[in-house]
Amino acid sequence: MRRGDSMPAAGRPGGGGRVPAARRLRPARSLLYFVREGIRGFGHNGLASAAAVTITMVTLVALGAATVVASTLDHLARRLESRVEMIVYLRDGLGAGEVAVVRARLTRLPGVTGVTYVSKDDALAAFQQRLGSRVDLSELSHNPLPASLEVAVDDPGRLPGMAAEAGTFPGVEHVSYGAETVNRLLAVTWWVRFLGAIASGGFALVAMIIIVNTIRLTVLARRAEIEVMRLVGATAWFIRWPFVVEGAVTGALAGFVAMILVTGAYAWLARALPFLPLSPQQVALDLVWKVLLWGVVIGIGGSLLAVRRFLSLTGRPSGAPSTTRSGSACSGRSSTSSRRATSIAG
Repeated sequence: MRRGDSMPAAGRPGGGGRVPAARRLRPARSLLYFVREGIRGFGHNGLASAAAVTITMVTLVALGAATVVASTLDHLARRLESRVEMIVYLRDGLGAGEVAVVRARLTRLPGVTGVTYVSKDDALAAFQQRLGSRVDLSELSHNPLPASLEVAVDDPGRLPGMAAEAGTFPGVEHVSYGAETVNRLLAVTWWVRFLGAIASGGFALVAMIIIVNTIRLTVLARRAEIEVMRLVGATAWFIRWPFVVEGAVTGALAGFVAMILVTGAYAWLARALPFLPLSPQQVALDLVWKVLLWGVVIGIGGSLLAVRRFLSLTGRPSGAPSTTRSGSACSGRSSTSSRRATSIAG
């Protein structure tokens, strides 16, 4: 091209032409390279990868078991709370219209999930069924039991306020909800949830520490390869991404195996203990996203923390000689990775 000629629009900086195809494909090529190198690194370091998956799997099994126990205790607490109800006893002689008014006002109270009317005859029949054949209540000259409204609530903690308000309604004789029993139940369920959260959090912390250190050991075994990639000018994130993929694969495999083991153990336990509130299907659905997500996230985090050790500032100039290990790393897979890093980064 002669000096006076103008540059084509597609090649001029700031021109309105289309971006060259090679430039558009470079991110896709880099992503494919990262995934391929991550999977290849996982398979190449067979023994270290197997050890990382095994240790991660065992840790996630413990974490998954703690999660299942906490969920089971929480469902048992919810089941106990759902059985708590408030009984509103009505005065004798109330007409159907007056009962309907009281029932409507109770239904509008916040937290009320249902109101059931129990007549005097129904109350007497239920009491007779409870006593059995020991006492015959049919000999009574009149029915001493009052009609009542059984109120179901979504939160037992609201019962004291509900009972106080319901006691002011016209036609209400007395309100009962078992204050002492409810207070004791609330204390027990609070401690169950609190201890379950503490156990899950503690297992999660221990799992993260163990898994991060396990993955760090696998990265330490490949420090020569990292040094070679630094020497050929690869960027920090270019070095990190294959290890991120490798950590994600490690965490996903460990999480999948842990999910199968925990779900299988719970299914066996559910057959032996039918009163357990959760079905094996519910446990599997709950663990699918929790354990797998934990495995992938912790695997990625462990890889990032481990590689960061070699990418932090060491005070050595970029062209200075590396450690004695980096000289031997120029052969085999390290030299292959350096050539690939140079071609992709360029």
